[in-house]
Amino acid sequence: MDREKLFLHIQQLERNIKMMDSEVQTLKELTVKLVEENVSLELEKENYEQLLNDKETTDSPFKENSLKSLYDEGFHVCSIHFGTHRHGDDCLFCQAFFNERQS
Repeated sequence: MDREKLFLHIQQLERNIKMMDSEVQTLKELTVKLVEENVSLELEKENYEQLLNDKETTDSPFKENSLKSLYDEGFHVCSIHFGTHRHGDDCLFCQAFFNERQS
């Protein structure tokens, strides 16, 4: 193999490595998103199961303190976004729900 062919072959290998590195980075980003989503879904599932367990042990359909604890753990209790993660932000609809219950 002459020098020119050797250098061309090395350049092609470098391009292939760069492409593979780009694909690995894309896969890493996707994996992080999927893991974050999975953790969030596991939390929602646990909270839903706890809510169901609380519902089964009481006569009332929902215990006020169960909804408050669900909200405190970071999930919506309003009818618009019920059960979805609040991501640390307060929700005016959820707060209005609690204020309405207190009145």
